[in-house]
Amino acid sequence: MRTTTIVGITALTTAALAAPAAVVARDNPGDLLPVTRIAGSSGTSFLPDSSSAGNGWNGDDGASGTSASSTSGTSTTATEAQQRGVVMIDTVTTNGEGAGSGMVLRSDGTVLTNYHVVEGSTQIRVTVPGGQKYTAEVVGHDASHDIAVLKLKGASNLATVRLDTDGVKVSEKVLAVGQGGGEGVLYAASGLVTATDRSITASDSTALDSSEELTDLIQTSAPIVGGYSGGPLFDADGEVIGIDTAAASSNSLTAYGNGSSRSAEGYAIPITQAKSLADTILAGTKTATNHIGTRAALGIAVVPSSSSRGGMAPYGGSSGVTVQNVQSGSAMASTGLAAGDVITALDGTTISDTGDLADVMDGHYPGDSMKVTWTDTSGATRTATVTLQKATTN
Repeated sequence: MRTTTIVGITALTTAALAAPAAVVARDNPGDLLPVTRIAGSSGTSFLPDSSSAGNGWNGDDGASGTSASSTSGTSTTATEAQQRGVVMIDTVTTNGEGAGSGMVLRSDGTVLTNYHVVEGSTQIRVTVPGGQKYTAEVVGHDASHDIAVLKLKGASNLATVRLDTDGVKVSEKVLAVGQGGGEGVLYAASGLVTATDRSITASDSTALDSSEELTDLIQTSAPIVGGYSGGPLFDADGEVIGIDTAAASSNSLTAYGNGSSRSAEGYAIPITQAKSLADTILAGTKTATNHIGTRAALGIAVVPSSSSRGGMAPYGGSSGVTVQNVQSGSAMASTGLAAGDVITALDGTTISDTGDLADVMDGHYPGDSMKVTWTDTSGATRTATVTLQKATTN
């Protein structure tokens, strides 16, 4: 397996509106390449034909086209056939709003998306093809694999996506469908699979210090932009082969409108991996990396210690996360923890950055006891054991 560290990968949600950065971050969303036809579509082409694609393909009949090293394809408004089973996700957070995409796995409103699309949200609104809107709740998530499962309240008889089981081949045509630029419109971006089994280190588009290694990814040339996160990457049969998750861009990381700041390479989580993780969540089975239901919280807001102190580690070189504020009535409110203090360990696990803190918290549930260690502003080490409360954000 080839491992590459990608510099400048940011969230595939719309960055200008995105709230608290996810533990895993990305760049302009990946591109989905065109699919030939959808069964029962009365001749509607799933992949763009050669006259509109402009990328050297010989049409939608499976004839040979561009090589895996060719330039990326085009982005257009998605057709009705291409939109089937794809949803637009809009979130409200404590800091603003965000936008991404998802796909319907079950007709009862079970939706698969990236966790970074909904992480930190207080409200989730989902729009299905046809315009009907639903509120959604997070059934569970796996932050280390950037997967989340949502349930749309009151939904039934929704069209679903079809999942591929044949595997992915380099040079095959693909089509990414997603809410490009967070504009409330589904776009389709065509391209090729340029590599498989890729590994990247994805970091947040904000200044936070967390990062995550994602492995076994599909690499594509499709020109995806912000807002495609969580959306499907289709093959030429109209079946989902992956979830658009990350991209490396040669342009500005803040230009996320459709057709602007196109990614040099996009990355998608293989659908076989994502579906397995989703099935585990839906079964209610807890693992070392997933979290089922409501998250636990300490009732504090934190930032990386280095960023809060001009890039310098606090108190003689110790690492940790700096407390911005302590919520009144929260688990930590009676412990003496105050703004400016630095949390250095949770349950004996060293906390070096916000990613460490998120990882430890994901393994706990409301009602659990947790030992918290911190350094106060005088440099003294303090500890307290608290009962975790329910988080108010996803």
